[in-house]
Amino acid sequence: MGSVVSAFRSCESRLRAFARRLVASDVDVDDICQETVMRAIEAEQRRRIDSPEAFLFGVARNVVRKQLDRQSRSLIDFVDGLVPEGHPSDDPPLGEGLDNRRRLLLFAQAVATLPPQCQRVFVMKRVYGYSQREIAAKLRISESTVEKHVATGLKRCLDEIEKRENEPRKAAVLGR
Repeated sequence: MGSVVSAFRSCESRLRAFARRLVASDVDVDDICQETVMRAIEAEQRRRIDSPEAFLFGVARNVVRKQLDRQSRSLIDFVDGLVPEGHPSDDPPLGEGLDNRRRLLLFAQAVATLPPQCQRVFVMKRVYGYSQREIAAKLRISESTVEKHVATGLKRCLDEIEKRENEPRKAAVLGR
């Protein structure tokens, strides 16, 4: 039996806890663990893995990133649709002029800055489409708390994206 399989058996609970902090669903945790092991086994067949446990966590991180990238695309579409038609503004719409990859990265980075509970609720609502009632029951919080987390998450994400978009402009002005 390969060293990554043995390492997985010894660190499975820690790997699951790691994945659970990043995704909202136990099904996703199972999928992440399964894909992590499969990728690690494939890699081990091609080369020697000196530190199997560290390798597994690195693979798991990459699997989660890939999954969050896919899910963030739907969040970006949601954010793009937030500005009502005919909304007067001198600013260009969010994301105009940015390629999709950059917009996705900005949004994923913004979601990552949310406090853990707020992030969990926000992702469950906006990515997975859970109702407020379902989220409240699953996380054992009130529906009004769910509503507040979603609103706070949205506002903080929009603020963070705006801040990150302005950083290159400030650096250019300051000559950095």
